[in-house]
Amino acid sequence: MNGSHWLLEREQPRRRLDAHTVVSQAHILVHEGGAASLTMRPLAAALGTSTSALYRLVPSKQWLLVAIVDLVFGEVETSTAADVGDPRGRLEQLSTAMHDVLVLHPHLHEILASHVWVTPNTIRIAEIAFTSLREMGLDDPELLDAYNAWSGYVIGFSAIEAKPAENAPDRALQRAMRRQLEEMDPGAFPILTELMPDVADRAFGLPSRPRRSGESGSSFAWGLAALLDGVAARKRRRSRA
Repeated sequence: MNGSHWLLEREQPRRRLDAHTVVSQAHILVHEGGAASLTMRPLAAALGTSTSALYRLVPSKQWLLVAIVDLVFGEVETSTAADVGDPRGRLEQLSTAMHDVLVLHPHLHEILASHVWVTPNTIRIAEIAFTSLREMGLDDPELLDAYNAWSGYVIGFSAIEAKPAENAPDRALQRAMRRQLEEMDPGAFPILTELMPDVADRAFGLPSRPRRSGESGSSFAWGLAALLDGVAARKRRRSRA
């Protein structure tokens, strides 16, 4: 796409660099090596330009990181969720769409945790979430708290699932952690002992085999349901007061 970008300087006549191309290439560098790998020199080299030309378009690395967040959240399919009439079902659909995108971008979460991100695509998602929560019976001042709890859950859970490969424990460390489970004192840890086969297969970082389809999704769906059940319970308690 040619032309201006919502965050970066407007495209000038005869300028070689296109803002959307710059953001897309920056995203590739972050996806492959994390946020620390994104500096102006390798980005300029990948774009076939100079750092001075890049700085004329991009004020700083921080601007690029926020633009990358917007680029990724632009992949979240919101139209299906927006068409759901039931507010809880709408929020569940939106949550799943966000989760499915975020787990594909393991290096995005360090940016989400360290930068303020108010962008066109995050605003679009937030409006659907706020509308759904309000229709579920929440209002100021708890509406913002509910939104923060919801977005924190979806993003946080996805971050744990999508940890970059370089952060995952190696096989020897996995075996050492698994031994901790196998050698537990049943008297001191009766519930963990009872659940040990499932914990060893499904705990984050400890799967003994490739993750089976639906295992992580079932935990995500359970937590989301519990969160939304809490919203419904608050509405019932308030109506009885």
